[in-house]
Amino acid sequence: MNLITQAGMALALLRQYGVQDFYYRFREWCDFRTRDHRYQKCLSSYFPSQAKLQAQREETWGYEPLISIVVPTYETDGKFLRQLLDSVLCQTYGNLELCLADGSNTDRVEAVVREYKDSRIFYKRLEKNGGISENTNCGFEMAHGEYLALLDHDDLLTPNALYEMVKALNETAPRPDVLYSDEDKMVGDSQQYCDPNFKPDYNEELLRRNNYICHFLMFSRKILDKAGGLDPAYDGAQDHEFVLRCRAKGAKFHHIPKILYHWRVHPASTAYDPCSKLYAYENGKKAILNYLNNQGVQAKVSLTKDLGIYRINYTHNRLMHVAVLVAKQEQLWQLKGMTKVSKRTEVTYHYAPKQNNKEIEKRNADYIVMVGEGMEPQGENWLEELLGFCQERRVGAVSGRIFNKKHKTIHSGMVVSAKGKVYPLFEGLPEIYRGYCHRADIPQNVSTLSLDFVLFSREAWRAAGKFAEGLSFPAREVDFFARMRECGYEVVVDSKLKVICKRDAKPDYQMNPDEFSKLLKRWEEIWRRGDLAYNPNLWEGDAKFTFHRH
Repeated sequence: MNLITQAGMALALLRQYGVQDFYYRFREWCDFRTRDHRYQKCLSSYFPSQAKLQAQREETWGYEPLISIVVPTYETDGKFLRQLLDSVLCQTYGNLELCLADGSNTDRVEAVVREYKDSRIFYKRLEKNGGISENTNCGFEMAHGEYLALLDHDDLLTPNALYEMVKALNETAPRPDVLYSDEDKMVGDSQQYCDPNFKPDYNEELLRRNNYICHFLMFSRKILDKAGGLDPAYDGAQDHEFVLRCRAKGAKFHHIPKILYHWRVHPASTAYDPCSKLYAYENGKKAILNYLNNQGVQAKVSLTKDLGIYRINYTHNRLMHVAVLVAKQEQLWQLKGMTKVSKRTEVTYHYAPKQNNKEIEKRNADYIVMVGEGMEPQGENWLEELLGFCQERRVGAVSGRIFNKKHKTIHSGMVVSAKGKVYPLFEGLPEIYRGYCHRADIPQNVSTLSLDFVLFSREAWRAAGKFAEGLSFPAREVDFFARMRECGYEVVVDSKLKVICKRDAKPDYQMNPDEFSKLLKRWEEIWRRGDLAYNPNLWEGDAKFTFHRH
């Protein structure tokens, strides 16, 4: 990225954040630049070689659907459009069609398309420019494929994009309705790739606050017919609203952890300056609120300084009985004195030094909060914040972001590697930092929490078979939350809820060898898939979202 582009982006961010926040954003940006250098240095390892691409062209599948790539165009730069067309037509999976719905006022796009004689290109000049959603819907009407995919008019696909999608359709049962991949950015027409977004698998809480799915997006005609096309009322956030609507209609999602899409960054793009399309973020807010309301979820949705990241404040929709179990007597009085609850919350506090199944059984409450020694939630509304997530019974457990006395992150949930190693998410990250792709700053689903500070439903605890008290930390946590998720309950970390740990001892995340062997027999297959909150392109050695060390 050249100095002029960097300076332009810096000025946009300064306007967006103000001087103080910009300082911290700049420091964090420097860390991201280090990641970028590593990515660019090892770029070839993230993409298939020419030999592999040729092998893909020769491969056949039992299921080879026609895929319609839909592109709404509008006065597209000729160079950018040619690059887009070339990236589609050179796909190693060839059973495709490219549907261009052109809302341009001039012949600019049409003149470029006429240069190409490929029968797989379908072009339609629209009578008027109806906006991104209506133009895309016109593209849907042109499409004949069993699956459809979205491509912005100035972006690019990698040559293996459709191959990887069709491969997943053949290897995944049941066959998914919506598929998405990782992506990166490309500066202008420089072919300089940067800022890779290595995404997690489907993550409900994260998606509610940020359209992390974004590109490359492919979906079945069946789910399109069921959900309906793009809604012009949400232009600018139409993809986010569409994905949420597909989810509401029961779509099965599948994530392909490979970069299949290059999102072009140039002065006119949202990726360059988020403030350039503020209406898009207002529409995103509306889309999320509409989705939540249709799910029967009561909440307030608001924008944040980080445009494209939304704040959700859940509110209770039913009476909740809560028992707070504290490990030390003095914590009981402290929590009582600083905790404020609503009329829909009935809470009792108990001294429970053993923090075990027996002490939970004694309490006649729908929800249990375990507060280990030295754990201090911040803010009088901490309990209401946690309970807000539990108005939906899909959530079995929720915790906050745990900090040490120096306000450095101890963990924001934990991940379990493909080899069964346990790592704390974002360990050592300063409180002010937002983390990789803002992931340290957004509530999201995780695989594992610490039982030192957690709220969970009694229903989920019983369904999971309670704690395996013969296990020690972290094997006990890994096993318990894996069983909870196996029963269909989600595990959530509320990164906005700050919890201070006053203990000096650093947790040891190394499993006891005997306990590890025991868990390996049960969870090896789950571990092999990788952690739901992480990505196989990221180094698992510290859970800090560092790119692989090639």
